[in-house]
Amino acid sequence: MDIAAYKLGSRHKQALRRVESIADQAAHLVEKKLGETVGPVEIVVTDADGYHESIAAAEWRLLGTRTRSRYTLPPSFAHTTLTTSGTLIVFDAQATPEHEIDPTVVHELVHAAQIGRPGVRDAILAGIRHNHGIEKAGWFKARRQNGIVAAHEREAIRLESLARKLR
Repeated sequence: MDIAAYKLGSRHKQALRRVESIADQAAHLVEKKLGETVGPVEIVVTDADGYHESIAAAEWRLLGTRTRSRYTLPPSFAHTTLTTSGTLIVFDAQATPEHEIDPTVVHELVHAAQIGRPGVRDAILAGIRHNHGIEKAGWFKARRQNGIVAAHEREAIRLESLARKLR
């Protein structure tokens, strides 16, 4: 697992240190609970300015284009997206309260494991392609995808409780 800081001010370095100290243990807990691997994961710890920029750059590399997404992400503590070889978790240290760091890391690692399930990576890639105007998804496909995303979100929220086991 690769962890890096991007545009991270000194006042948020403590969040970076915490993410570095728990990421491997959190991944192990998630893998053990789900019986699935998180796969190759990169984590970028950034601030509000670098958050959307990091996600857009990852999606541009994935798509091989610099199109703009038609949708903006709602504010959140972190976001998991695809890379060419695995997943990228972008963690907004500025937005995340200290007591939410551990559950947020677990939550996003659950998403990384979910991406390894049959058909999920392809569905997420289709959604990214749709959001960037490359490939239109019909309403039925979009509705089905939104249902999968909602189910994954519920599972990730439920498994945030694993964060209590982190040291």
